[in-house]
Amino acid sequence: MSSQSPKFSFTKEFVQVTTTSSSKELNVYKGAYKSTAEVSNKKALLGSISRTDKSIRFTPLLAFQVNEMYTAVFENEIFVFKIPLNPNYKQLQIVDVYPRTATLPSNFLKWYVEFSKPVNATNIYNHISLINNKTGKKVDRALLPLETPLLSEDGKLLTLWIEPGRQKRDLGPNKRLGEVLQNGESYTLLISNSLKDIEGISMNADFNYSFEVIENDRESPDITKWKLELPKANTQNSLVINLNDTLDYGSLYNNVVIVDEKGKQIQGVFSISTNEERIVFTPDNNWKRTYYTIHCNKLIEDVAGNNLERLFDRDVRKEVKTPILELSFSLN
Repeated sequence: MSSQSPKFSFTKEFVQVTTTSSSKELNVYKGAYKSTAEVSNKKALLGSISRTDKSIRFTPLLAFQVNEMYTAVFENEIFVFKIPLNPNYKQLQIVDVYPRTATLPSNFLKWYVEFSKPVNATNIYNHISLINNKTGKKVDRALLPLETPLLSEDGKLLTLWIEPGRQKRDLGPNKRLGEVLQNGESYTLLISNSLKDIEGISMNADFNYSFEVIENDRESPDITKWKLELPKANTQNSLVINLNDTLDYGSLYNNVVIVDEKGKQIQGVFSISTNEERIVFTPDNNWKRTYYTIHCNKLIEDVAGNNLERLFDRDVRKEVKTPILELSFSLN
């Protein structure tokens, strides 16, 4: 049972028994059990006991979790209960994954997973796996389980690395195990609905993203291939930058700046859509009839870790090229 009863009652903070008995034994166990014999070898939850003339109350050290089953044992009586989820509670969801394209190169490096609310970082990698679609099995040592997960300050964006040691040639893991992603194979990134938010509430459904693997990418991005959709002068229309490449979501943030002919930075909002291979910039004020320059940080990279200056997996004996970091346009 999971409803209240005349004798037993519960909230998220306590379990209470209505009784005049002098017994001080009220134990609570995680899980649903049918008899006292079933809990005889189980460990009771830690907490404190308080009494009145008509009741005894157990308050757990940590509040009961929503949607988890518990068993209260008082003398020889059993009471199974569950804290119900508020029907108006908005459960954790995945807003998007970057990149989420139909194909990825075999030397792909990392995803960014965006959540609808702050996520619980505890054992987060236990809820995420990469599945080989042909075998249906989890790929061993595919994801890098960092001791401290790379979460944004608001807890809503997780950086999820493919194990770099397997993706970079001539390193030990690569030589022993090969690349995580094999050209021509199909995979699914699976995030289980067992993943919880910081309130301890699980997602309402699994998240699946499937993709096919193509040959590796060992070329640096080239901003001269970007195509611009120019706004009109004297408007606040957006500038659209078509990247013509799937670039790394995280490396684009705060690494693209637009300045006018006097070198003054144009204030506005960048909207980065790596799944659509574009950046949209909306200025705070009207564009002027002048020329502008897009300045890019050399650390902007593609999804294989190749940045504007150098390749991720490169021959260190070769000279690093001087990258093109500026792209100009004019509005008449």
